[in-house]
Amino acid sequence: MTDIRSKPFIPPSRADLAADWRRSFVNDATVAVLSRMRKTSADEIRLELRGPVSPMKVADFPGGNTVTKIMTLAPDSAFAEIMGLGDKIDLSGIAQFSIASPTSFSEAVFVEEGFPIPTAQGVFEGQLIGPVKKVALIAPLTNELENLSAPNASVVISRLLKIAVGNGGLKVLLSSDPETPAAPAGLLNGIPPIAAGASASDDLDALVAAISAAGIDTSSVAFIVASKQASALEKMPWPNFKRRVIEAHTLAPGTVIAIAADGFVVSGDGEPTVDTSRSAVLHMADPPEMISTPGTPATVAAPAISMFQTDSFALRCIARMTWSVAPGSVAWLENAQW
Repeated sequence: MTDIRSKPFIPPSRADLAADWRRSFVNDATVAVLSRMRKTSADEIRLELRGPVSPMKVADFPGGNTVTKIMTLAPDSAFAEIMGLGDKIDLSGIAQFSIASPTSFSEAVFVEEGFPIPTAQGVFEGQLIGPVKKVALIAPLTNELENLSAPNASVVISRLLKIAVGNGGLKVLLSSDPETPAAPAGLLNGIPPIAAGASASDDLDALVAAISAAGIDTSSVAFIVASKQASALEKMPWPNFKRRVIEAHTLAPGTVIAIAADGFVVSGDGEPTVDTSRSAVLHMADPPEMISTPGTPATVAAPAISMFQTDSFALRCIARMTWSVAPGSVAWLENAQW
């Protein structure tokens, strides 16, 4: 008989913990949806989903803030990869926070024993982050989902969350849009593209040089590229190329972005939440409008669909997050020829 006491305890990896948390979050969403659809208790649905090992609770992901958990909902997505580059700051209970970023600073020097040490003087700029913005999705689901087993229903909901969070977040993150009351500014906001060169090496060198010229340490620079450029880089005979490359399918062909992770900060507040309704009325449009607006004449959004009338169901997911980049930490180009 094997003595199990002789086996060393191996703690689960962070990737395993993230997978467990995501599974628990999706299971909670599945319980909320199916219990309402089937008009049964949540415990009955949990029995269907219960595995041989009890999953962790949604709030128990160690060290996990809102940003980490949103990234976990869309694993292997470009959005999660890019957000993973930044330092995480918890803005719970705080509207805004200014991070002191030195633009010039005295360097350390060697000093002979007994002699005075130079006093460091520098210029600081505040890198403002916050307030957090609401990331939300509403997805109508037909009641055919009710006929699926709970594990299969959880697969449908899992894929829905992954696609919606990954694509929606990426579209805003890699845009040049300014900040609005609804969303943070895109990484490219206010940054003109540099001229494309004749080759991939010329372009990548120029992007790194642009960040270096702004006084930013380039050792943490990563590249975010369109799918065509990602494929081209994979074929390059560069055995010593060590930079991280992230493919973003939402970028136009020929677009290449360089970002210094040391100047990138992301933040969130609270837990992602999932709600369900089978009696809501939804305006089936993006962007949506208010269902009705008083006036002369009054306006009504169309097409508007009643979940009750169509025997459907609506799932809503809400989280709160934002991001910020230090001046000079991002450079980009378009119309790359490789």
